Amino acid sequence: MKAMILAAGLGTRLRPLSLEIPKPVIPVLGQPLCGHAMAFLHGHGAESFLLNLHHGPETVREKVTAWALERFPVEFTHEPEILGTGGGIGNAREYLRGDTFLTANSDAVVRFPLGNAIAGHRSNGALATLVLLPDRSKRYTPVRVRDDGRIAGIGGASPAGAFEGFYTGHLIAEPELLDRIPRGRPSCIVRDTFIPLISMGAPIFAFVTEGSFLDFGTPEDYLRGTLALLAERETGKGPRFFAHPRASIGNGATVGPDAVVEEGASVGAGATVRRAILWPGAVVPPGALVENGILTPNLFVPA
Repeated sequence: MKAMILAAGLGTRLRPLSLEIPKPVIPVLGQPLCGHAMAFLHGHGAESFLLNLHHGPETVREKVTAWALERFPVEFTHEPEILGTGGGIGNAREYLRGDTFLTANSDAVVRFPLGNAIAGHRSNGALATLVLLPDRSKRYTPVRVRDDGRIAGIGGASPAGAFEGFYTGHLIAEPELLDRIPRGRPSCIVRDTFIPLISMGAPIFAFVTEGSFLDFGTPEDYLRGTLALLAERETGKGPRFFAHPRASIGNGATVGPDAVVEEGASVGAGATVRRAILWPGAVVPPGALVENGILTPNLFVPA
């Protein structure tokens, strides 16, 4: 299977961090953010990847290529004008043709039984299957699902008792879907492709499941999501932290709880870092305290 990672956004909500490093490749526990989505898909059968790029394309290309080396092949497309989720996937039609393909967003880390979702997609004879999680916070656009698993509608109010969840950005689709995406202009895969297809009765299904969804859209989300991933690695031995092997930790420094020191960051002697992320090149002076935010080589962003 081939997979596409949608990575052409501007990262506006993540500013000012995304002005230093494009959002798809901000560091998350020693690897680029989009690498977490790629590794998850690869673990469920995705053999190669394509990323669409816009903001900071050379930086994204360089960091992803270095990380993916010896893992799996990666290709890239560049969008001088952002094409949107529909236009971006449509622009990759020659790459994605041939078999069932997967898509995911670059700015979220999602965990769910993807193998079951792929099996359900195939057994339903679906043209496309959208992976949904319950939206207990009511933060996202609701997707309404019929009893037979087909999607009844997206957005708007739901009838009493009807299931509604939110679309995680994880899509399982057949190559025929590519011919239904508007050509030659930017488009939204939901508004301009799925909603018209649903109204026509096309086999657009939902895979409704439980799982985890970590959105890295804002600095607060970034810190919260990184620490949630750090908690998954909890060993119960000492303060919870991640320090890259090529980070520098001075004598008597306190790192943690909930601290991340990325490659090339430096913590001075006697300094304290807690509930914080230090980016590559960030320097904490001896005896200083960094907490509740992200420190880059150029600034501190509270979160």
